[in-house]
Amino acid sequence: MAIRTAPSRRSAGDPAPAAADPEADAAPSGGRDPAVGPPGAGASAAMRHPSHFPCFDGLRAFAALSVLLIHVTFVSGYTLRSSLGIYTARLEIGVSVFFLISGFLLYRPFAVSHLTGASSPAVGKFWMRRLLRIVPAYWLALTVTNYVLHVNKEGHSLFSVFAQYGFFQIYFPKEIFGGITQAWSLCTEISFYAFLPLFAALLAVRRPSAGRQLRRELVALVVLTAVSVAFRVWSYHLHTKLAGTMGDWLPANLDLFALGMLLAVLSAWYTHARPEPRWLRWRAVPWLSWATAAGCFWAVSHLGIRIVPLYVTSPGVNLARQALYGLFAFFLLLPAVFGPQDRGLIRGLLRCWPVASLGVISYGIYLWHQAWISMYLRWSGDHLFVIPVGRLVGIVAALAIAAATVSYFGLERPILRLKQRISWWDRNPPAPGVPPGTDPDPADRPAPATAVT
Repeated sequence: MAIRTAPSRRSAGDPAPAAADPEADAAPSGGRDPAVGPPGAGASAAMRHPSHFPCFDGLRAFAALSVLLIHVTFVSGYTLRSSLGIYTARLEIGVSVFFLISGFLLYRPFAVSHLTGASSPAVGKFWMRRLLRIVPAYWLALTVTNYVLHVNKEGHSLFSVFAQYGFFQIYFPKEIFGGITQAWSLCTEISFYAFLPLFAALLAVRRPSAGRQLRRELVALVVLTAVSVAFRVWSYHLHTKLAGTMGDWLPANLDLFALGMLLAVLSAWYTHARPEPRWLRWRAVPWLSWATAAGCFWAVSHLGIRIVPLYVTSPGVNLARQALYGLFAFFLLLPAVFGPQDRGLIRGLLRCWPVASLGVISYGIYLWHQAWISMYLRWSGDHLFVIPVGRLVGIVAALAIAAATVSYFGLERPILRLKQRISWWDRNPPAPGVPPGTDPDPADRPAPATAVT
């Protein structure tokens, strides 16, 4: 049985409410930003704020586990019978975290190039890297869960197969529940990958001074947010079959990506143009930021939204939910973007080996966990909504982690290494000290073995 959290509801990057984050490989892995020209002035900027973001694997782990938990707690019946169900039902918020991560990591190289006058990232290489990151692992999981395990609604017609393998199912109401249901968020991600370089190219036309470019970037992000809000309001007043799926489309979620892009622009600005504000280095900032995120989560849980996976809300509640989801993810990411990344308990937790390791394989956890829920029900004979939640969480998490580990080391990581062989897509020369054809990438490195401090 596959549970999908609805839009109008429900959401995206990874799952019923979920959005797995395959852009995990986008952040520079260390040293200076590859988009920045020769060392010199840029070197002092890199000293102020390194371009490697070691806490992001931990954030991916958080998002992936939240997606797993919303499905497990619902199937077990915990969400329906517990007073805490209003909170477990809102764990779809992990989708927002995935979308902001994508917006930040993928837009930051473009933002750096815009603010420094350096060459923009090569579009062909950008798209090829995205496809290598997402498609092979997804196709494997879809094929196995559809035609070997038979836990999904299979696509028997040629069109259904095309929609599921081509990331088009969210655009056709009859196909939305086919295949890996949580993959609706991958469709949204694919749309974002197609849109982002075009958006960046528009902002790079006749670049003004850095200060004016910063204002241009901020205004553009405000416009994206306004377009997203307008699209959601407009789609809510439609009475067609498409209206129920339009909340999954990219325009409806541009505001979430825009928040991640805002972090990218500010990070690039403080790295290459201005020193990072001193208050962002205060020890209390991560705690205050996460406390604010917790407040957003508490608020959205008490909006009165139904706790079942598919639900419809009023336009006002829908907009409030979306805003609170976005703010939650924004403040969750804030300490992982600014401030000393090797200090504090929160950053130490995100960087510690067990948590970061889960983040490295988070894409597989996202792809496989629903299938193992269905397989458990088949093997055990247990009935829906009367399963001990601890047992189901433990079994599904163990199986999902095992499958994700095999997927990552057996398929994803070897294919990701192909990115080192596609330098011919890149019109920019490699950074000084980097051998031709080599492109350091955090998705190609093991999770850091950092202890919590």
